[in-house]
Amino acid sequence: MSVRELSDGIHAIEFDHIRVFVLEDRPEDTITLVDAAFPDDGDELVTIVEAEFGGLDRVLITHGDEGHFGGLPTLIERFDPEIAAPAGAKHFYESLDVRPDVEFVDGDRLAGNVRAIEIPGHTVATTAFLLEDDRTLISGDALEGSDRRGLPPGYLVPPAEQFNDHGHAAAERNLVKLFDHDVETVLVHHGTSVHEEPLEKLNDWLLDREWTLTYDRE
Repeated sequence: MSVRELSDGIHAIEFDHIRVFVLEDRPEDTITLVDAAFPDDGDELVTIVEAEFGGLDRVLITHGDEGHFGGLPTLIERFDPEIAAPAGAKHFYESLDVRPDVEFVDGDRLAGNVRAIEIPGHTVATTAFLLEDDRTLISGDALEGSDRRGLPPGYLVPPAEQFNDHGHAAAERNLVKLFDHDVETVLVHHGTSVHEEPLEKLNDWLLDREWTLTYDRE
């Protein structure tokens, strides 16, 4: 496990199979964690959050996969943070005896100018968070780094088809919602994040995919 500062007040905590993000002063004088890793990561996550950031005020959950919320009970026991989760994240509610303080839906703006953008496909309520003041998108599992799929880094793709419980075509098609927003950087939980023209690259990829799928059908 390691901790890296990505930009002013935005940090990544790296585990073996997942990356979570820490936001300082969004809103002011608070520490926010985006996702909570796997259950087995909970103790380590508590240790690093306490040592590096002195505590925890809020946890934002992107969607209902255990690898993104599993450490939450340990965090609650130690810090009792505010919890915000997607209202439609069925598996989250079925798996944990936790009632979020905030249940958000697509388009909601959370404290700290964090916009929830729901992108169904990977799961029904998969959500990305746009830090509007930073023009930085934290993707959840709506996107991952291309190198996770054995491709060159620096590009973005949705998760592989076998991981998209709510429809692979939807996971691709719903990405167009991102083009309604001003995004300069996309931070991913898996693979390498993209800091240069992320949406332009994604648009090129989606256009190529549409052409290829159309051609294959003919």
